[in-house]
Amino acid sequence: IQFEKDGAEDAGLVKIDLLGNRSLAVIRDGIRAVAAHTGKQIDYTSDDPDSDPATRKLFSTGSTMGVFYTESPASRQLCAKSKAETYELLVLNTSIIRPASNKYIRIYLERLYGKPWEPLHECLRDTLAETFGVMVYQEDVVNVCAAFAGMPLSTGDGVRKALSKKRPTKALAAYAKEFAEGALKLGRDPATIETVWHMVLSFAGYSFCKGHSCSYIKVAQHSCYLRAHHPAEFISAVLANGGGFYRPFAYVAEARRMGLRILPPDVNASRWETHGHDDWVRIGFQFVNGLSSKGAEALGRWGGGVFESFADLRGHSGLSTEDIRTLIKVGACDSIANGLTRPQMLWVIDAEKTTASHRDPQFLSTCPSVPLLPEYTDDRRRRTEYELLGFVTDHHPMALYEEELKRWRTVKSTEMAAHVGQTVLMAGMLTSAKPVSTAKDEPMEFATFDDGHGLVETVLFPAVYRARAHILFDQGPFLLRGKIEEEFGAVTLTVLDVKRVDRLRTPSPPGPLSLSGEGERRRRAPLPRQGEGRGEGADGGEIPDTQEIPCAAPSSSSPSPSLPSSADSASGAPPSRASTRPPAASPSPRLPSRSTTSCATSA
Repeated sequence: IQFEKDGAEDAGLVKIDLLGNRSLAVIRDGIRAVAAHTGKQIDYTSDDPDSDPATRKLFSTGSTMGVFYTESPASRQLCAKSKAETYELLVLNTSIIRPASNKYIRIYLERLYGKPWEPLHECLRDTLAETFGVMVYQEDVVNVCAAFAGMPLSTGDGVRKALSKKRPTKALAAYAKEFAEGALKLGRDPATIETVWHMVLSFAGYSFCKGHSCSYIKVAQHSCYLRAHHPAEFISAVLANGGGFYRPFAYVAEARRMGLRILPPDVNASRWETHGHDDWVRIGFQFVNGLSSKGAEALGRWGGGVFESFADLRGHSGLSTEDIRTLIKVGACDSIANGLTRPQMLWVIDAEKTTASHRDPQFLSTCPSVPLLPEYTDDRRRRTEYELLGFVTDHHPMALYEEELKRWRTVKSTEMAAHVGQTVLMAGMLTSAKPVSTAKDEPMEFATFDDGHGLVETVLFPAVYRARAHILFDQGPFLLRGKIEEEFGAVTLTVLDVKRVDRLRTPSPPGPLSLSGEGERRRRAPLPRQGEGRGEGADGGEIPDTQEIPCAAPSSSSPSPSLPSSADSASGAPPSRASTRPPAASPSPRLPSRSTTSCATSA
């Protein structure tokens, strides 16, 4: 007998969701690579990464890019703010992150760092003891409804379903009335009833049951252990399995920050998937745009290390002319070039087309001498590599815009802590963006940029989002003006204006390929004169002299830098949040007295 999911639940059966998880493949492939390279067999069923100091340090500093369930900007920020390194805190952190919980995240952090607190009502002291008096898990909705309003557990579960809009038995408003009436009968005062119900409403949209986060953090800890002790195998497995929260170029940049060398594709050394060992990562053919599936299969059949020369590759690989051209341009034939430059190898391929010696391995020895064509400049080589791979192997993509960005005095991501409270200019490539809604249902966005030195976590409040978010349609790069703020030791940039580097009215290097045809058409469109309507033309303002854009200095009297003026520049943002540092008397977060963490799941 087969049931669909809703029918199974209606029949009174326990419904279990089995999820496909790409990170399990990352752990599997990482463990296999470690065993192949070192002979060490990691037994994830018995190992305890929770007690490993290196793993705990990565979690407590938010250095978790690539680590399952904890790599999103919100998760990394909360790990850093809470200095979470224990299993219990990691479970709590990853459960409290939900659309309407920002207010309660701050309350949780303040109490974690020692701020005295009392429960909203005495009847909730034990119910919310291990979460500092804050509702975190879906089970808390059910238990609070029962303890505070006297609602049956089944009715409390109905509230949970209504909040997540998953087949509610009645409207949320009806449950609100029942909640208030039940609480009044138990003698709760109206003000407390409203406060508790508002906390219940913070679960609207989506939330997590505790069992979900408990099991996911176990996976995250095994993933983080691999990152801490076998970084090359780990980041290679992340790339080989298609990455996670971020685009591939972000993981390549992170690998470089982890001290790894990024090696380009090579016809003798690469596989289809990316692989790595010791201090290097070899990019696989999976990332070579333009390489046909037949070409990839042909290289796979031959295996590695079989081509002795460029002539050997042409004569015996079975690759098409276009596939060979792509491999030449991306640098995959450099190791078998035997002194030929990339332009010379391309000339040979083109010359073969016009002769009867097509694919003749002896063509190089019988044809007229190959012209003395110089090797591509480093800049051109990197731009071609970026076009074909989506990243650059020996530099960060921001290096392609190094000369262009010298016109502005920008602050590096590694220098942000020295400029807290100041308005500065920064530049970077977009790695992720998450639009959300405010409590007033206004659109805003959290975005992460990579400046080549590290990650810049930013927020675009509604006014700026409405005016500027339309230009964030590809990786960029972008020039940002904003105010650096700090909260619980984590620094962020509140964006006041943002512009595309490749759209400013100044001679500039070609921009990167767009991720969509529409984006490419927009990038190539002629720039209207300043003030002619809205849209991309707003990025065409004249750039002031460099001296008119001073870099923010540690002194609070530094003048505020500005981007080129435009018709639709965002003007201002909501008042910034005050810098919140952990109290000096309590330098490290403390868990509540209850030491055990239940892994009960809601049905």
